[in-house]
Amino acid sequence: MKLVLVSWLDIMNWSGWNDDLIKDNKDEPKLFHTIGFEVKRTKTKLTISDSWPDIGAVTTFPMGCIKEITEIKVGTRISKAICDRKTD
Repeated sequence: MKLVLVSWLDIMNWSGWNDDLIKDNKDEPKLFHTIGFEVKRTKTKLTISDSWPDIGAVTTFPMGCIKEITEIKVGTRISKAICDRKTD
């Protein structure tokens, strides 16, 4: 299994009256980053695990919400891998 950084968009919800939010174009999904061991990748989904070699807790992302999948090579500082990503 390879270690990956998944950059993905999540839905956002704003309660109340939000005409200004829409008018000001602030109604955008939020970009998140998650690190894990790639377990399975298909055309429609990516599944990662929090542990290796045994599969522990898993997270499955629909491919449609993923912006980028970056392999983290051995010796890469994970903090650098995350900080080098755009936040928009």
